[in-house]
Amino acid sequence: MIETIYTELPIKDITSMYRPEFYQAGERKFREALIDSMSKGGMKDPVYCWYNSKPYGDKIHTVVGNNRIAVAREIGIKKVKAIITNFKADQFPLKGRVLKTDEEIKKLFHLPNRIKVRRDANGEVDQVNHPHFRGDIIDEYV
Repeated sequence: MIETIYTELPIKDITSMYRPEFYQAGERKFREALIDSMSKGGMKDPVYCWYNSKPYGDKIHTVVGNNRIAVAREIGIKKVKAIITNFKADQFPLKGRVLKTDEEIKKLFHLPNRIKVRRDANGEVDQVNHPHFRGDIIDEYV
């Protein structure tokens, strides 16, 4: 059974992708703004993760929000809000609020009307993000 939940969990329990370009000149301004924003107001949106998926196995892995996880670790945030699609919820359940509709998911975000919830051919959530994190959306966050 596949299930998508909302929960808050220790950052140490989440894996993420290391993006070297996030630490280089091309993204330096964005990274510094994100550090400033998160230092003042925390993480405004939950990250989106997969659990028990084919590519990441039995780890809770960040699919959307890797930059925010990197900054959270850097500034010492201990717990993060997460939307997690658990691909083996019947075998390895996670505690949290079950999310069934796109509206339930969107309400968890700072700019709910800008969120795109993508579902696979079976109707299961497989991605949650801002489709174009540029321009005015960045201004709303950082």
